[in-house]
Order: sequence, then C-alpha cells, then structure tokens
Amino acid sequence: MFDEKGYVQFRSDWQHADPPRHAVVEDLIRWRERLYRLGLIGVYPDGIGFGNLSGRTHGHAFIITGTGTGQLATLTPAHFCTVTAFAIAENHVTCVGPVQASSEAMSHAAVYVADPTAGVVLHVHHWGLWEKLSDRIPTTDPHAEAGTPAMGAAITQLLEVGVPGGVFIMGGHREGIMAYGTTADQAGERILQLFETHGCR
Repeated sequence: MFDEKGYVQFRSDWQHADPPRHAVVEDLIRWRERLYRLGLIGVYPDGIGFGNLSGRTHGHAFIITGTGTGQLATLTPAHFCTVTAFAIAENHVTCVGPVQASSEAMSHAAVYVADPTAGVVLHVHHWGLWEKLSDRIPTTDPHAEAGTPAMGAAITQLLEVGVPGGVFIMGGHREGIMAYGTTADQAGERILQLFETHGCR
C-alpha cells in the first residue's frame, strides 16, 4: 500500500469487503468533488496523490477515502473503506472495504480520539496557505512527519491545548492542512473560510 511518498508508514490489516454503507459517505463524496475542483485534493505531476476525507460512524470507527484515489475527479462508495480499529502508538490500522485506508488514516484517528464531537475530518494540501499560516494558527510539531505515530501524538497534543475554528496546519507535512467539524458541511466551510480570510486561491 502506498502513500504520498510512495509507501505506507503504518501496518494495515485489510479485509476486502463491499463498499461501506453509511449516510456520511454521500456527504464526503460531495465535499471531495468540491475540494478536488479547487485543487486541494488531487495528484502531483509525478503521480503521487494528496488529500483525503473521513467521517465517523460510531465510537472511534470511521470511513475514509482509500489509498490511490487522488487522481480521480469523482469518487463512489467503492473508493472508501471503514477503519474499524487502530493503535496509534503501535502504528497499526484495521480496515475493511473494497480498498485499503489512506496513508493518513492515523492522523484522522487522532482527531476522532482527541475530540469526541468531531464527525468529519478533511485533509487538504495548499502550499500558499501552509506557508502563510504555519505557526500563525494552531500548528503541529514540525518534527512529526505525516503518517507516523509522532504525527498522531502531535495532533492529540494540539487538540488537547485547543484548536479554535477546527483548522490546523500539519507542521511536519509539507502543504498539509486539516479541518474537522461535527458535519461535513461544517468542516468544509471551515476550509473555504480559511481561503476567503487569507486570500489564497
């Protein structure tokens, strides 16, 4: 399984199954198409994808876009899987669905654990906003790299201190920005508001 760097940094136990059936999937598809059109989710010229979305189902379980989907303009439920269990410190994820979980599943998991009100998490990329807002809004430890237990711990620490507005910069993940909310609309509007406020397009 591959991530933005061409490899996955966590251990994954994946069980192939039918696409997840949950109301949040349609909300994620709708916002994913919008973010893709804005260039906040997609694929770099070298073919490496970026950006992912997830929605909590119950407890700490959540549905997330699958690895290798960044190049697709439109997703269907077949491009999602359910993360049923995880251990951030042990770098381990258990998922079920037609595809394996995104390499950023641990980062999403950390948000759901740290904030029980979080229902949706969006991870987008934008160099201008990342550079402009690093350390100006809540920012994770720059030494914590994407897809690692260190990033999960950094997100947990940041949310424990507080993230006003539900948006933060991933300091150790070039271009990475995460937003979360109780619903997909709330999380998505937080991303759009960031652009409107800081004038980056």
